[in-house]
Amino acid sequence: MKNLRAQLARLSSYFRSRRGEEELDDEIAMHLRMHMEDNLRKGMTPEQARREALMKLGGVEQTKESYRERRGLPFLENVFRDLRFGLRTLRKNPGFTFVVIFTLALGIGANTAIFSVMESQLWRPLPFPDSERLVDVHTVQRKNPKQWDMITNSVCLAWMRQSHSFANLGAYNYPSQRNLAAGGRAEQVLVMMLTASLFDTLGVTPGHGRNFSPQEETPGADHVAILSHELWQNQFASAADAIGKAITIDGQPYTVVGIAPQNLHFEFLPDPAIYVPLAIDPAAKIGRGIYMLGRLAPGATAEQAQTELDGILQRPLQDEASQREDLAVVTNLRETWTRFAARPLYFFAGAILLVLLIACVNNAGLLLARGLTRQREFALRATLGASRSALIWQSLTESLLLSLAGGAVGTILGVWGASVLAKFWNEDTLPRSTDSYLDIRVLLFVAGTSITSALLMGIMPSLFSSRVDVNETLRKGASGLSAGRRQQRTRGILLAVEVTLALILLFGAGLFLSSFLREQQAPRGFDAPGALTFRVMLRGENYAKPDQQQRYFDSLRDRLGSLPGVRAVTFGTSIPLEGASITTSVNVAGRPPQHEHGTGVVLYGVESSFVDVLHIHVLVGRKFDAHDAAAAQRVILLNRNAAHTLFGSEDPLGKVLEFPPGDDRRDLEPPDMPAQIVGVTENTQEFGPNEVPFDMIYVPFAQHTEREAAFVVSADVPRGALLGAIRDAAYSLDKDQPIFDVKTMDDRIADSVRGARYNVFLVGCLAAVALALVAVGIFGTVAYFVQQRTQEFGIRLVLGATPTHILRHALSRTFLTGAVGLFSGVAASLALGRILGSALYLVPHEHTGMLYGVKIYDPLSMLVACLLLLTILFLASFLPARRAMRIDPMAALRYE
Repeated sequence: MKNLRAQLARLSSYFRSRRGEEELDDEIAMHLRMHMEDNLRKGMTPEQARREALMKLGGVEQTKESYRERRGLPFLENVFRDLRFGLRTLRKNPGFTFVVIFTLALGIGANTAIFSVMESQLWRPLPFPDSERLVDVHTVQRKNPKQWDMITNSVCLAWMRQSHSFANLGAYNYPSQRNLAAGGRAEQVLVMMLTASLFDTLGVTPGHGRNFSPQEETPGADHVAILSHELWQNQFASAADAIGKAITIDGQPYTVVGIAPQNLHFEFLPDPAIYVPLAIDPAAKIGRGIYMLGRLAPGATAEQAQTELDGILQRPLQDEASQREDLAVVTNLRETWTRFAARPLYFFAGAILLVLLIACVNNAGLLLARGLTRQREFALRATLGASRSALIWQSLTESLLLSLAGGAVGTILGVWGASVLAKFWNEDTLPRSTDSYLDIRVLLFVAGTSITSALLMGIMPSLFSSRVDVNETLRKGASGLSAGRRQQRTRGILLAVEVTLALILLFGAGLFLSSFLREQQAPRGFDAPGALTFRVMLRGENYAKPDQQQRYFDSLRDRLGSLPGVRAVTFGTSIPLEGASITTSVNVAGRPPQHEHGTGVVLYGVESSFVDVLHIHVLVGRKFDAHDAAAAQRVILLNRNAAHTLFGSEDPLGKVLEFPPGDDRRDLEPPDMPAQIVGVTENTQEFGPNEVPFDMIYVPFAQHTEREAAFVVSADVPRGALLGAIRDAAYSLDKDQPIFDVKTMDDRIADSVRGARYNVFLVGCLAAVALALVAVGIFGTVAYFVQQRTQEFGIRLVLGATPTHILRHALSRTFLTGAVGLFSGVAASLALGRILGSALYLVPHEHTGMLYGVKIYDPLSMLVACLLLLTILFLASFLPARRAMRIDPMAALRYE
């Protein structure tokens, strides 16, 4: 305790040094005066009395210094002294300081940006109380644990009633578009069905009103709603009397019983505008499945909860026995929704880290060259008693100051860059809708990165700079200083490392560029340039029957077709690149099923002109026509993938497909009777080029009518005028059925390659920065080499060497170093390709792909990367080397 008080006293005395110095001066003066008075009483003269007093005191300055060492903190004083000296030194070299800080700011800023995104997406807790106790509950197929399966009503109810490992367990459906009629107009809003226990699970209470009651989770009593805070503000002007009022959703009245809190934000789901009860009927199935969330009970773990739910799952339930083939899975909610985002984020973090390494290596070379010019300074300091450790610490202090300055600028760039990254990346890469901002973890990352950068770029130059031969350095003077063999070799190694890292980034950029070009040129299976697309979702009792739905869609098609400038109109349950299709299962009639529940396929219900308007090529057989009506024989088209999956090389025409009943894994009820195959079409893209091969079947819309349809309108009029006419036509037909998801087909194509385009942009920018840093490093190295050997080149010219020979000699070392770097870069790129290959390509049910149609060992990308880097090597080295061939021999002999 006494030592602690002494240290605190020392620390406090350091920060009040001026007052302490005054007190010390007064105390020394008092002691000196007392000794002088004693000497005067002994009969000495004033001069003798002062001299004897000073001798007894031991010297004023020496006494003060001894006292300061006992009173203060020498280490802290030395640190601040070195910092002040480093700042003065860097201020005298503004060009050098700016270059180092700028390159570090680029590297640290880029790393700060990617870390901010990763922190907000992967590690930041969800915006709910004690969110790390929240878990996702789902089932997977026992035979394929990577494939999620549906949770049926009976399983959901059994888990909610019988489990004890959860403090709360809730269920919900994914938010879906519904028609909201309010204020005399209809609009599409997101509506989420959930159990009252879900709000309790998340730790959320309504801001106004109440939560749903258990009685309202039964069919017939579920027409109550909770509004989002935003909808409450927009539709009801934040009126308190909104609770108790009626709203109309899909033609049905709902009573508002509560208002959600303003800060309710799911992040991993699109935020709904309205919440309604999830009415779970144990005797029925929900075709699109149920999602479940739980909050673990105190002391319970996810593994214990999973074991308990799996045991409940294997007991006899009111459901069919097929559920016993599933396995229960309980995982951390945050990790579940971000698992697919981790791979691309880690990949880009590694690529951005290479840029920082290049910046550090480049700056190490600059510091190494600068250290040579300071050898005389270090020799003088060593002569005056400075130890080598003090010289090393002084060099590292300057590196630390540069890194901290680069980190400060990089933090600003990183915060801005994080928002840019989040803006360009799509929702597949960034699954959480959350902002990236500067918090304590980001600041700690910046501080750690800055210190690490200081060590990486400063340790080697400081070791070389501090190793000086005092006699030799002082004898030669400033003009005789030159780089030793070891220092030259070190600079060559640093340059080779730069080239190696740059080639890795260039090769990666080439792979992504090649992949992007292939995605753009990949056959899409359809062609509808400039066509406008939109969706209509029919709601209400007026469209409960298939013939009512068919009548509306036919009427809308006819009205749109009569608009001026419209060439063709068609519709279907989905369109290519929309990703909104529905799935079912099929079997070949008369043959045993390929899988226990049939072969899974994507089903399109399409109008007869669908194939023609979208220019989908029919490979074999015929397309649908007007005779394929509701009462006609059931017919079907297969795409090429489905034909190969179901029949291999056998001719599928005339074969019959059956739709097995009772499969709860389907998204909808299948057609009610077998259908005959009448044709095979080319494959079309469902999401984009880089996707798993989908087995698709097409059935006439009239034979399988749905409430929702996507329209395609080809026209020769501008989009703005066409869209207004389309809205007027739909409104005149039924004002309560709005159109939504309006896009041109060109927009959908652009969206399908948006991720690839941004990957190319990001990796290309990183490669460009790497090239710029390498060019600066090469330029500086060759310029320094020419400057150091100016006198030598003059002597060579006097002895008969030609300027071309001098130029070749000046370039030879750079190209030798570059060749070593290229060779190492090729080897490193191939090794990284082998390691990262599985992470870069699409793996079904595991992760999406980042590369398409190009191999990781693509020779063309490697050749282009090497040629580009060689060009940069030549240009960056030729300009300063050209000075060597223009040296005046007489001036060079006098060079100092």
